[in-house]
Amino acid sequence: MQVQNKNNKFVSYLIILVTLFILVLVTKDQVVNLQENLDLKETYANELSSKKVKLGELNTLKSEIINSQDNMWKYSVEINEDEIIDYLYSYIERTNGLDWVAFIRAISIWEASETEIWFKETSVNLSIKIPNEKRLKEILDFLTSSKSKYNFFLESFTFPYGKTDNSFNVSIPLKIIYN
Repeated sequence: MQVQNKNNKFVSYLIILVTLFILVLVTKDQVVNLQENLDLKETYANELSSKKVKLGELNTLKSEIINSQDNMWKYSVEINEDEIIDYLYSYIERTNGLDWVAFIRAISIWEASETEIWFKETSVNLSIKIPNEKRLKEILDFLTSSKSKYNFFLESFTFPYGKTDNSFNVSIPLKIIYN
């Protein structure tokens, strides 16, 4: 009986060993696929997190661009000499008071020229007779205001500084940059 018992143990061990071998042989591909899928999942998770960071940066940039578009319309205006002249004269006429009378003596507008940054640039020279410095500051504030219809840039500017009892003449060189 011992021989039969010994053979049974040997056969049992052999069956278990063959079963394990078959199990490893059959499931080896599944284990490899599972490991590959886990690695891919980790790789995709890392890519996803980096793309979420990039998306956050792009959304921030988009919101900044949307907020800055309020002033972009000034660069897409069409320059018409008659409209510029009317715009300047109407402001001066509208804001003239009894003691604060300013006169436009001359307006010179030059043809548009291309800039190195692919914008067009028109020069405007405004010659005005101003009653005092306070009125001059109001006019300059109007021209360079962010609420102005045109995006005027002041090139250079000089005026008689100090106490002046009489009105004085001022030449205001302006540039308009547009698309």
